[in-house]
Amino acid sequence: MKSEQDYRVQLGKVKNLPPLPEVSLRIMNAVNNPDVSVDEVVEVLSLSPSLVARLLGLANSAYFGYSGKINDLRKAIIQVLGFNLVKSLSLSIALNVQLDTRKCQAFDAHFYWLQALTAAVLAQKLSAKTQVDVLQPATVYTSGLLLNIGVLAAVFLFPEMMQAVFNRCQQSGQSLKEGICNAVGVSHYKLGYLLLNRWRLPAIYQTVVKEFENPDFGESEMLLISLHQISQSMASLINKGMPVDITLYKAELELLSIPAGYAAAAVEQIVTSRDDIQELATIISS
Repeated sequence: MKSEQDYRVQLGKVKNLPPLPEVSLRIMNAVNNPDVSVDEVVEVLSLSPSLVARLLGLANSAYFGYSGKINDLRKAIIQVLGFNLVKSLSLSIALNVQLDTRKCQAFDAHFYWLQALTAAVLAQKLSAKTQVDVLQPATVYTSGLLLNIGVLAAVFLFPEMMQAVFNRCQQSGQSLKEGICNAVGVSHYKLGYLLLNRWRLPAIYQTVVKEFENPDFGESEMLLISLHQISQSMASLINKGMPVDITLYKAELELLSIPAGYAAAAVEQIVTSRDDIQELATIISS
């Protein structure tokens, strides 16, 4: 059993969370700007050679089946990858590079990004049917990707301890959330909030992570949180190959003014494109 002093020592290591580089911040701002042009995105992404290399590698992969050789990022975006895909992938890759999790062999980075992408894309699809200001598609997608970033932070900060946590969870059936709380002393949502606060990201992203499991939170961001709660639950079922019963989410969908039929169609689209999302998760985690 860990003492309170042990927990304080562990949380003291949070100060070692890496700052968000200026390049990554500029990338995040660019991909979240609905009016940004292709040339502006190319200019910002070019500040990160590793990101450009990853995107060019994707454009030249058999996955897209392009017959020629792509050596230019702008050409890759226009002729092969598509603008929206590049904007979506860039943020995920930047986060994955910033929080290196390779020291923890038990951490399944592919599954982490599969769940993150599935939930974020589903939330974004569902938000398209709402008229709520806080549910702008770019905000929904980015907050979905950032929601569980505390897991990455825990693995980055405490690789050996998290190795034991993952092994224990696999053997005992304990939830990862409970395992992290027991080992670190706080939930991964708390760690995620501390990281986003250190990075000085927009308050709405900090609020969603900080208040995600707070049933008494009643501010306007609660609608965004509710949307992510639904999407996280549905994404988990989808990635387990289980059916999604839309009727179980009736109250939440009504609160968000999302028709059940529309939600069912969005889930079916995600299920149909699951192989594509799997491929993107592989690219991000490699």
